[in-house]
Amino acid sequence: GGEHAAEVEKTGLGSSAALTTSFVASLLSHHGIVDLPTIGTPPTGGDGHSVGRLSGDEAVSLVHNLAQYCHCMAQGKIGSGFDVASASFGCCRYMRFSPS
Repeated sequence: GGEHAAEVEKTGLGSSAALTTSFVASLLSHHGIVDLPTIGTPPTGGDGHSVGRLSGDEAVSLVHNLAQYCHCMAQGKIGSGFDVASASFGCCRYMRFSPS
């Protein structure tokens, strides 16, 4: 029914993070805010992006930050954020350091 995401048991598959990230990226790209890298597309020459748009790492970082915010609001601030980061950057590496 009308339950908030925080009230429903999570499966932990990351599908909501993937959907949120792809939706945010699509909106930012459609509105001309970012030029995102694509797989299998050769460079177009020049600097590879349009004037006034973020590209490369800056574009992906904006998508990541906005998707993290949106996903956090939708999930009720539950979760680590690794799934959104993986959807944005392609992978994550977690390193645990010894307290000593």
